[in-house]
Amino acid sequence: MMRVFSGLLFLLIFNSLLVFGQHQNTAFQSLDLPISARLAVLNQPLSILDDDVEMGVYNPALLNPQMEGRLALNFVDYFADINFLSASYAFSFKTVGTMALSVKSIGYGEFLETDYTSQSYGMFGANEQLVSVGLSKSLSETWQVGTSLKTLLSNLENYQSIAVVGDLAMAYTNRPKKLVVSLLAKNYGRQISSYTTTKEKLPFQLDIGFSKQLEHLPFLFSLGYKNIQKWNLTEPITYDSDDNSPQPSSLADFSKTFFSHIDVGGELTLFKYVQLRMGYNAKRRQDLKLNTYTGMVGFSWGIGIRFTHFTLNYGRSTYHLHGSPNYFSFSTDFSKFYSTNENN
Repeated sequence: MMRVFSGLLFLLIFNSLLVFGQHQNTAFQSLDLPISARLAVLNQPLSILDDDVEMGVYNPALLNPQMEGRLALNFVDYFADINFLSASYAFSFKTVGTMALSVKSIGYGEFLETDYTSQSYGMFGANEQLVSVGLSKSLSETWQVGTSLKTLLSNLENYQSIAVVGDLAMAYTNRPKKLVVSLLAKNYGRQISSYTTTKEKLPFQLDIGFSKQLEHLPFLFSLGYKNIQKWNLTEPITYDSDDNSPQPSSLADFSKTFFSHIDVGGELTLFKYVQLRMGYNAKRRQDLKLNTYTGMVGFSWGIGIRFTHFTLNYGRSTYHLHGSPNYFSFSTDFSKFYSTNENN
């Protein structure tokens, strides 16, 4: 067992070294956009192990038999006319493991096409579709591994691009202490076809995180350290006193750089049917706040309500004072519907 774990750990670290230090300007940033209300509020936690199929779609090592037959539908009212839609479903097989299928669509709205003289040529659209298949396998009572394969089709006016990427993950679960730790290497792959003649990099990312259920309080705490493969995510700019030309900073504030990797989330369960959630993303606050008024930039909040046969989730994340996206999610145990029909 330790040999398997050591081999997987080496593979994840080796993959991160292959792309270590890559610049953040990469294509297909939509791969990192959260769509589930719960994941958006909790800042895409890596280590929450329950029956939420969206957790398993994001981190395939978290796929487990509790998710069998679970159907999740999501809608995001993003900025401007941008909307997200997604559907996910999980299957469980005794010999193979737990599998999840997810389909996501991002619509960027319609745009007016003009030339340099402002002559109009009509309207055009832009959209992206993502299809992913994930699979997990339990190695023991405490260790799980998972992998997923994702295909992304991007249509931006008359330009199209297709990319195939994969995720590789492992999770450690200590059930008596209600502790889960996960390591995830995501978006490792390549463009099959590019928008133009230039091949672009993909947003590879290596993350680690843990979650802990408190012993005497129904509160679940999660913490993640994102982008292990790149230390300086902010890349601050300083100015030379002589000519005011931008110069790269050689000394970055350690604490600011460190905490730009950190995000946290918390979930409080009330009466077993209501979940109150809140999260904080330090990098989002650093990048998008205004010096004159910071407000709630970087914070997120939401609520989940469990009914007899389904669950409704709502979330809101503050990206900027200009506005905040709204996340709506619906999930149910779809297998109960067709099993009830069979019995009738």
